[in-house]
Amino acid sequence: MREGELHFRRLLEKLPAGAYTCDRDGLITYFNQHAVEVWGREPKLNDPVDRYCGSFKLFSTDGAAITHDRCWMARALETNRGYNRREIVIERPDGERITALAHANPIHDESGNLLGAVNVLVDITDRKRAEEALHEIREAERRRIARDLHDVVLQDLSATLQSLQAAQVESEGVGLDQEVETLRNAVQGLRNAVYDLYAEDTQSLSRTVESLLELNRQLAPGCEMTLSVDHGFPSELPDTVRPELARIVQEALANVRRHSGAHRVEVTLESDEDEIRALITDDGRGFEPDRARPGVGLTSMEERAALIGGDLEIRSELGVGTQVRFCLWRDF
Repeated sequence: MREGELHFRRLLEKLPAGAYTCDRDGLITYFNQHAVEVWGREPKLNDPVDRYCGSFKLFSTDGAAITHDRCWMARALETNRGYNRREIVIERPDGERITALAHANPIHDESGNLLGAVNVLVDITDRKRAEEALHEIREAERRRIARDLHDVVLQDLSATLQSLQAAQVESEGVGLDQEVETLRNAVQGLRNAVYDLYAEDTQSLSRTVESLLELNRQLAPGCEMTLSVDHGFPSELPDTVRPELARIVQEALANVRRHSGAHRVEVTLESDEDEIRALITDDGRGFEPDRARPGVGLTSMEERAALIGGDLEIRSELGVGTQVRFCLWRDF
């Protein structure tokens, strides 16, 4: 064994994660002990039966079965490119399933020729369980808020509006037109918000975003807000992804409305074979990201992005505007 390869394997042995290598034909040439723990079994080296992966069975995050020749290692060898932070579900021979992040990358020689690939598997099962529990808590809280808004706040506002309208009739409308109109808009806006909170369980992300835009149009009538959806953007997203992404868009729109002074905002939902993206772009006053102090809104967006394994980037320039860019690997 060449000295460089021996050193490389020694490094993989020290990783606190599963790691294995395949040759250019997908035959496993090495694996560390952590990989055996992740797989729940010990495959044979250079055996076609375990080509590309030592897992007993593989599944995508939505539960669909994945054959070994379509796993991230196989794709890295097929396309000669890296696939990092890709979630995959591994079933062990005893039936237990774990969730792992795969980091599959090709290996080249000094001339750039493909020699094989290495895959590092990081067990994130406990983290995923915590995320799912947090998601359930947030969904329960969302439903509670919707009920409280509908049963208490909306009813009180509606009763106040009726009383104000009755007073307007008695006083023949003197001095109350603006107050009645303001309260009527508030009631309608709140009713729309309650509807959206209830509807989030079933409607698509694009429908949810359009509802958010309509609500913000009412709150900022001087700002033009548009939505552009790429024809390849998935109509269905995992239940853990859709609400968090909608909240990121919601917070970004709120920041635009409160701080940017923008006249135009465009929300873009786009995708390709590798990732989905949401971009919220405005023509407001902008700011210098390096000097800006992170507020609660930005922190909330970053936390939500991290919760579903996405990346959030803020691009802004004084006098030009701001763009919030969210990217998520399309591995569901």
